[in-house]
Amino acid sequence: MANNKYDVVVAGSGIGGLCAAALLARYGYKTLLTEKSERLGGRFSTIEQEGFKVPTGAVAIATRGVTEDIFREVGAPFDVRETVGTTAWMGGEWHVLPEKGQIRALMSLLDKTGASKTKILSRLAQGAATEKILGAFRQGGSGATDPKNKMSFRDWLKQYTDDEKVLQLFHALTSAISSVNDFEYPVSHWFTYVSSAGQGGMPYHGVAPRGNIELADALADTVKKRGGDVWTGCPVEKIVVQQGKVDTVTVKKNGSHVEVATSVLISDMGPKKTIELADRSAFDADYLKQVDALRPSPIVHTLIASDKPLVEAQGGLLIIGAKRIVTGVPMTRHCPELAPPGQHLMVIWSTPSSCLHPIDKEEEAKLTLEDIRQVFPDFDRHGRILRMDVRDIDDELPALRSWMGYDMPQETPLPNLYHVGDAVKPFGWEGLAACSRGAQ
Repeated sequence: MANNKYDVVVAGSGIGGLCAAALLARYGYKTLLTEKSERLGGRFSTIEQEGFKVPTGAVAIATRGVTEDIFREVGAPFDVRETVGTTAWMGGEWHVLPEKGQIRALMSLLDKTGASKTKILSRLAQGAATEKILGAFRQGGSGATDPKNKMSFRDWLKQYTDDEKVLQLFHALTSAISSVNDFEYPVSHWFTYVSSAGQGGMPYHGVAPRGNIELADALADTVKKRGGDVWTGCPVEKIVVQQGKVDTVTVKKNGSHVEVATSVLISDMGPKKTIELADRSAFDADYLKQVDALRPSPIVHTLIASDKPLVEAQGGLLIIGAKRIVTGVPMTRHCPELAPPGQHLMVIWSTPSSCLHPIDKEEEAKLTLEDIRQVFPDFDRHGRILRMDVRDIDDELPALRSWMGYDMPQETPLPNLYHVGDAVKPFGWEGLAACSRGAQ
């Protein structure tokens, strides 16, 4: 008989688990949030390295939306400093994009850079191609927001153009959101994401000036203030299923195994880890097939320290035409608190050539470094790699536990077991906001 009894146990403290626990405590449920690490947040956290506050994953936090709404509802401070604008690197130059009409502006830049280099189309034909593509974006196309439509973004786009520069542009644009390649990303997800049927894009976003760990701790504090418990350094080691439902979980705490009874278990550990802890025999074959078919996405997550800004940009970065890197954020342009005095911190993300198969970590790191030197010419004189995490598809914490558009449902065959997190994202939502929405 378990001595510890809760209405809900939330296993894992990523943003999905944190939001779920905070909301449940807010609604009056006795809640236990347990995290195997000594630090809350998972990929929504911060580590200290050489005086820098280094993100463990997420950096750009969507504001004025579901995540901020949850913080407000549970009474947690939401200290996020909004960034302004997007700056694109293309053809060796940086271009500040307008707040609205960014795709049109990018297409216009392609026309200009193409005129001075390889002129595939005449000026008139270029303009016609731009309008054709923009028109296709406005219309979406048949089945464009149907989750069952797995046509890739690239295959959809190639119906309108085969211009390599245009393909590079939209590869960077979609990969910056999806963390996979444009030929792996369902076009249906993109059109849902940018519409009111989904997240509606990410027009407002920002950076936490004292690191994401402060936000993670703030949510956890609301659980404790409402009579719940938060256990860190306490991994769930077993999920006990009795008569077709979760009965107890076994948690390792202070070197001992503690039995915790719960009416509901919400897992933010990912479906694969969850069924491993519960025993696969507790689930039917169809469900196990879904779990085994999940497609985690790899990523190269690079933190660059420098003694001067390597780019004069106020907002997010879009990198078009590089071998691997597609996006980044000059974090200390907005939040100098994240670096020691006189130092600067920038995060860069790279998408491997294939997100379906295991990657060559050394090769991906090498190509990322080559891109950094090309895009940021002052890197060797003024910058250095503070940290480079090359995360493969079989890593415990990949970029995402499921490609966008290929997620599993939150419900499971066990009536009191649910998932939150980035393997069960609502269709048409991205990353952190998707995890918040799933918790909600």
